[in-house]
Parts: sequence; structure tokens; C-alpha cells
Amino acid sequence: MKIKMQRFITLLAFEIKKIFARKKAFLFLLGLNVVPILGGILALIIFAKYKTWGLDSVRFSILGEALKGLFTAHLKLFAWISPFFLALIIGDSFCGEFYKGHMKTLLLTPVTRLQIIVAKSMAVMFYLLLAIVIGGLFLQVTLGIAKNISESPQIIMDYSESSTQSLIGPIAALKLLLISFVANLPIIGFFVLFALFSESPILMAFSGLLVLMFLQTYTLMAPTLAKFDQFYGQIAEWVFTRHSSKLFEINTLNKIMDGTLKLIDGVITQAIFGSLGWAIFFFVIAAFVFRRRAILG
Repeated sequence: MKIKMQRFITLLAFEIKKIFARKKAFLFLLGLNVVPILGGILALIIFAKYKTWGLDSVRFSILGEALKGLFTAHLKLFAWISPFFLALIIGDSFCGEFYKGHMKTLLLTPVTRLQIIVAKSMAVMFYLLLAIVIGGLFLQVTLGIAKNISESPQIIMDYSESSTQSLIGPIAALKLLLISFVANLPIIGFFVLFALFSESPILMAFSGLLVLMFLQTYTLMAPTLAKFDQFYGQIAEWVFTRHSSKLFEINTLNKIMDGTLKLIDGVITQAIFGSLGWAIFFFVIAAFVFRRRAILG
């Protein structure tokens, strides 16, 4: 058991290195953090400008709220655009390796096919969560820079101790990371399953995104369609993307950040278990398909 675990950890580290070895991985990180980077810089410039006009204590508290709003927008936009990046990364990780023959070489090492799927999926999830953390840290650094500007003796007014000093608390941050993990897990499983039926990363990404966008569009239209026939609403209950959308609602994110919503609350619990259920379904089917696929022959 210990040897198997060591092999898996080595495989996981190898998969993470492969993701970051691709030049576009850093470009993707930049794209996933466009809101906190551009918004944070703009907010800092505006704050510094107003600070020279002697509006420190009021403007700093407003800046704190603005940065929290930017972080919420970052998470919401992240939920919209992350599937596009996930499709490309997973396409490279699976389809690209099928096409280049790297998967055959990997299977000749002492690892199981299940370990390969789990390691590759965990590497992608690590990359995704890292992108979220980078966005939050950037906004926190922005807030810290504004605090230092306020305390500078060269500025008209001193920093007010009652002003905001932290973007979000550590407990809220962990809750948001957990929600991000759960919400993206079924989407990763969905793309992994798609990737096992193709050797073209671009074709896999295109077809997978097409199906995903169709499902998401149907979920948005379902309430209106249900007014004509309840059957359409019943179908929408089986669309897995609705659980992820529920977890990334702006109202949900704001309540988690200010501590008024707990993960054990009914609405959140239902969405979490729904996402986990679909994730298990996709990964079980993917493991079965991968086990049956002829690669070494």
C-alpha cells in the first residue's frame, strides 16, 4: 500500500509539472485572473488619486468594499470562463497524449489506469484552485498597498485604524475554495469522459464545450419553458450544471464572505451533494471506459 501511494504521489507531481511545463498554462492563469489584476490596479490608482485630495478614511473603506466586490466578480466570471480553459487543458492531458503515444508509455510504468485518471484530474483541479488563490492574493496585496499609502507621512491624511484591513477571513476563504472545488469537480469529470473518446484536443474541447453550453442554456431557459409544460422543468432537474451555477450565485458568494451563510444550510448542502453525485457518476463511467479502451495493443 505504501509503495502504491508513493507511486501515485510521484505520478501526481509529474502531471502537475506537465501542466505548468506548457507555455499556455501561464497565459491561462493570466486570463483566469483578468478581473482581479485589471480591477485591482484600477482601484489602487483611483484610491491614490482620491487620497491626494484628503479623502483617506472614507475612500479606503470604500476601496475595501470595492475589492470584495471585485473578488465576487472574479469568482463569478471564473465560473463562466473556466470550462473553456478546462476543456483545453484536459484535452492536452488526455487526447494529446493518446495522439502522441505518451499514454502508452505511461501505461508501461507501474501505475494503474485508475491512478492515471485520478492523478490527471487532481493536477487539473490543483491548477484551477491555484488560479482562484492568485486572484484573491492579488486583491489582498492591493489592499495592503493602499494601507501603506495611507500610513505614509507624505500623504495628507493618516490611515484610519477602523478601515478595512483584510479582504476576507481565513474561514470564508476556505469555504470559497471548497465550493470552487465541488462546483468544478463534475465539470472536470465531464471533460475527462469526453476526452476518452477522442485523440484530437481541439475536437474534444469544441464538442465538449458545445454540449456544456447547450445544457447551461437549457437550464437558463427551463423556467420559461416550464410555464408551457412542466416536463421541461423536470428535465432541467437532471442537468448537472445547475448545481455548479447555484454554488456560484453572487448572492451565495456574498453571504459566505460575510459569514451569514453556512455550508450546512439546506440550499448549499443540496447543491454540494448534487455536484458530488454527478462528479462520482462521470468519474466512474470514465474509469470504466478507460479500463476497456485498447491502448497498448
